[in-house]
Formats: sequence, C-alpha cells, structure tokens
Amino acid sequence: MTKKHHYRDYILKELERRQRKNPSYSLRAFSRDLEVPCSRLSEILNGKVGLSESRAVNLASKLNLSPSEQEFFVDLALSEHARSAVLRDLAAQRVKAREEAFGKIGEEQFAVISDWYHTAITQILLLKDFDPSIENIARRLGLTQDTVEKALERLDTLKLVMKTPEGRWVADDSKYSSSYGGSSEAARNYFLQMQNKAVEAMSAENKRRWDMGCTMVPTNRDKAKEVAQKIRQFRLELMQDLQSCEDKDSLFALSTSFFEMTDLPAH
Repeated sequence: MTKKHHYRDYILKELERRQRKNPSYSLRAFSRDLEVPCSRLSEILNGKVGLSESRAVNLASKLNLSPSEQEFFVDLALSEHARSAVLRDLAAQRVKAREEAFGKIGEEQFAVISDWYHTAITQILLLKDFDPSIENIARRLGLTQDTVEKALERLDTLKLVMKTPEGRWVADDSKYSSSYGGSSEAARNYFLQMQNKAVEAMSAENKRRWDMGCTMVPTNRDKAKEVAQKIRQFRLELMQDLQSCEDKDSLFALSTSFFEMTDLPAH
C-alpha cells in the first residue's frame, strides 16, 4: 500500500531531529527559527490553520529539506489549501505521482536518486585518507552541515553508508548505478542538477578541472539507437577503469549527453 504523506509530518520530523540534538529545544525556539509565531505554528501542527503557497515555500526552505522534498512539501500544502480548485487538483496529481514512485522504491531511495549530493557523499567517502567528518564532507562538496547530516541519515537508512563503532562514516564500496527509469521526474531532477554542477565547474572563477565537448552530426534515428548503446558501454568501461585506481584523492563526475536536436518531420 502506498504511504500517504502530509506536510505537517515534515515539520514534526524536523522538530524531533533538533530535539534529539538538543533536548531543551522547545516549540517556541522552533517557531523562532522558522520565523513563525509560536501560536500559529501550534495551530498549523494541530490542523487548525493551513499554509498559503508563499508560507509553504518559506517554511520548506527553513526545514533543511532536500530540493525534491521542498517541492513535495509545497505540493502537499497546495493540494489541501490552494484557493483555486484547479491549483488544488494539479498539486494533488503531482502528489499522487510522487507517492506512487515512493511506493515502488521507497521514499528515502527516491531522495537519494533525485538529489545529486547523496551519490556524491557515498563516493567521497571512498577517497584515500579522507576525513569523513560532517564538517569536512560539507566543506569539500560545498554543502551545509545540516544538509550533509540529513543526507547521511537517508543513506544510512538505505544501508549505503554506515557509522563505525569509532563514529566514522564509511560507504559501501559496491558498484551501483545512479540512473533511474521508474520515474522520469526523478531522472530529470537528478540530471538537471548535474548539468548545473557542470556549469559551475566551467565558471571563470572556478579552479576545478573540466573537459567538455559538443558535436552536432546528422544521422538516422535508428542509427542513433546504436550510438546510445555504445555510449552506455563506453561510460561503464571508463567508470570501471577510474574506480580501479588505488590512490583516490578527488571526486569527478562523468556526464555524457546524446539527444535529438530536431523535431520529427510533419506527415
């Protein structure tokens, strides 16, 4: 049975997370950090008042949610409280599609696939002599410590990482693919994020290594299927070669794109 979600669950989960870190953390302190009056936050949690779209967007950004979770949080609120019936229906359709994806592969795994830094964390933990502290992971990947902490919780749930008795985070070095065919929305989200990371790498201020090329070539659509298969095989062989290196000291991303530039001819 597909799990039903509610935006209030995300608020309560974040409150519980903060209280685990600081047992004296109160609802009043939480309301202060969320910039919501304590009485209003209590009414929201008790279901006495709802969330407008702007309030939902603002809250989502303060709850340390992943990008895909923020979108889902806002859709959950809109599906219940949007003033327009059309907007409520559209949001409800997006919620249903997302929940069906959760039912197939699990909510946490969906998040791992949708947001780039989950995969990056599992791989950076494999670097030689790497200090796997939350602070160091955050610094090397350009993330906040809260983002890293929550990502590690998700990865731990999936058993993709684990904490040793000494308190060090380690990753399962089994090879697995980050590709995902069960939800095109998840795939689009992941690859759009990776394209944005590629743009960052090419910025004039960035000192990271990068090598990219783009070639346009006319060909037959059936021939293109063969090319796509060859690219997949090349990518697999190259990644196996890179992963066989003993002295891993940096994390790179290999991104290949092969897509049609022209629309189908009219008949």
